[in-house]
Amino acid sequence: MLLIGNGRVITRNHANPYLENGAVVTDGENIKEVGSFEDMKQKYPEAEFVDAHGGVIMPGLINAHTHIYSGLARGLSIVGNNPTNFLEVLEGTWWAIDRQLDLDGTRACAWATVLDSIRDGVTTIFDHHASFGEIPGSLFAIRDVVKEAGIRSCLCYEVSERDGEEKTAQSIKENADFAKWAKDADDSMIKAMFGGHALFTISDKTFEKMVEANNGMTGFHIHVAEGMNDVYDSLRNYGCRPVNRLLYNGILGEKTMLGHCIHISPAEMDIIKETGTMVVNNPQSNQATP
Repeated sequence: MLLIGNGRVITRNHANPYLENGAVVTDGENIKEVGSFEDMKQKYPEAEFVDAHGGVIMPGLINAHTHIYSGLARGLSIVGNNPTNFLEVLEGTWWAIDRQLDLDGTRACAWATVLDSIRDGVTTIFDHHASFGEIPGSLFAIRDVVKEAGIRSCLCYEVSERDGEEKTAQSIKENADFAKWAKDADDSMIKAMFGGHALFTISDKTFEKMVEANNGMTGFHIHVAEGMNDVYDSLRNYGCRPVNRLLYNGILGEKTMLGHCIHISPAEMDIIKETGTMVVNNPQSNQATP
């Protein structure tokens, strides 16, 4: 049993949202009680004391859309890469990086991301991974890191046709293999989703393969309308907007999460609402100087 005290406690209890000098008592994985520091010390004298040193004690933060593959890219500058729009950011930066990642690189990026997360109070991550240098086993490599670090995680691989049919097939299989593992393991700390990159890199044929491989095991985690080129591609090649494409392909639903959604229309918002689909809105992602 732990008594975490001598700090300012922020709770999710509307009746008692803040304690200036509070404490949290935990027993294993469960929170046993929250109260004033003095009261908790008297009530649980046998508990091991963790001193917050006047800091904030609060529920862990959740990062609902992150990319482990970028974990070692902070401050990176690629010579000759001067992007002016979203697509150029992808082609010149992120795709160039993830094409070099093997399993060792993926593990290193995972450790960098996880340690930063824990340091900053993030205890749950939803990762959307891409390592087109070495796809098979990449989600399992990340699994090993998050298990050792003890952070709660929901993992998926970024399906994309950008590097050809073989890589597309490998990315679908990696998602399916990991989703099956997660379902069988039934570990509350590690779950799976079925990942997809932006719609302009995924054809309807690939969506069909993704839905078939997933077979209802989990929801989808996919980038939507992060840049206007995603919208133009759907309109030009499929005669509809991105969210409509997802609806027609059976991607939407209460277990699915759409990343970004910066350039969606009011009608698309209605579709998202009616299908109960979740959205992680990242309005400043991949900003580039025009």
